[in-house]
Parts: sequence; C-alpha cells; structure tokens
Amino acid sequence: MNRTTSLFKLLILILLLIALPIVLYSACKDTLFNLEWLEALPQHLSNNPVRSAIALIGLQIMQIIVCFLPGQPIQIAASYLFGTVGGYFISIIGAIIGAIIVFYLAKFLGSNAVRLLFGKDKVENYRSKLNSGKGLLIVLIIYLIPGLPKDLVTYVAGISDMRILPFIIVSTIGRTPPMIGSLLVGSFIATRNYIAIAILAVICLIILALCWIKRGALIRLMDNLEAKDEEREAKHGKAKA
Repeated sequence: MNRTTSLFKLLILILLLIALPIVLYSACKDTLFNLEWLEALPQHLSNNPVRSAIALIGLQIMQIIVCFLPGQPIQIAASYLFGTVGGYFISIIGAIIGAIIVFYLAKFLGSNAVRLLFGKDKVENYRSKLNSGKGLLIVLIIYLIPGLPKDLVTYVAGISDMRILPFIIVSTIGRTPPMIGSLLVGSFIATRNYIAIAILAVICLIILALCWIKRGALIRLMDNLEAKDEEREAKHGKAKA
C-alpha cells in the first residue's frame, strides 16, 4: 500500500512539472507561442481586461507550481496592462494562491517527492533552517535577495514545521521588492520610458552582481542564524535539566 501511494504521488509530481507545460504548449502553440499573435498581445488583452486579469493570475499560479518557469514576463505583462499598482495586486494574488497550493501539495506529496525534485541534501539543509527558531527571518532573507532558492523553499516549507499563515505573510513581504522591479519594467514599456528602463536594468544588474559576489556571505548568515538558535536551544535544555 505504501509503495502504491508513493508511486501515485510521484505520478502527480511528474504530471505537474512535466505534463502541465506540455499541455500548455499544445493548447497555446498558436497563441502564446506564436510570434505574430504575441506582437498583437497588448491589443488582445486590452480588449478583455477582466479575462486578462484572471488569465495573468492563473499564469502566476502555474509559475509558482511549475517552479522552473520564469515569473518576470507575467509580472511585466500585468503592469503593462494594469499599471504598477494593478499589476502588483494581480501578481501578488497569483503568487499567494500558488504558494498556498505548493505548501499543501508538498505536505501531501511528502519528503521523498520533494527530495526527488530538488535533491536530498538541499532539502534537508533548508528544512533544518526553516525548523529553527529563526526560520521566518531566513525565509524573509531568501525571498528578499535575488539568486537564493525561493522555489525550493516554497516546497520545503510544506514539509517543515512552519505554519502556513506566517510563511505566506513573510514570503509575500520578501517577494514584493523584487516583484516591483519587474512591474516597473512593464509600466515603463507601456509609457515608452526607455531611459527609465535602462536605469532600472543597470540597478538590477548591480544588485544581482552584488548578490552573486556576496552569496557565500548570505549563506553563512543563514547558517549562523540557524547555529545560534541551536546553541540557544541547547543552553535552554541544559538549564531545564
């Protein structure tokens, strides 16, 4: 029975991560994957604003679940059509719903499936961090800093001891600044403010370069936060004894 359950859960994971993009391509090869249709995309979407908003929310949800898909094009499209504020609400609603789905999906699939997806060592490393008393602070750092494994952490959170509400609140706060960067690009494209796009691109490249250079220090910071919590727990345990 356990083996059957494990195979069933593995099949669900394969369907989500492999079959879903294939189905999307098959269904949209004449639209989303067609250059002529994409060139007229703003007109298609502006003619149906409600349907467009729902579609963008759906795409953002799918991007969180199928974690190797990029989210920036969706956010750029959202702000292009609905402005920075409107695009933010569309993108963040989709991201929150997607994160909730992934959290409970990981909980349902279990540790083995998540390890299969991301690798045992990575999963156990980040699960240990999330289970520490500094877990929420570590989540904030991961979501706030570009280049750290947000997709991994969303799945790992579901198999950790972390509760859903604090995780969603903190990850949403951390997700917001990088998301605003993508949203601004869409708004600047809509207003043809190419100078602002160039300035924003330079700023983003500088931030990414700094994060890449300092990635070791950021990882050590999270390790130190986890170690300090373990040390505090050990001292607390000795005091009780």
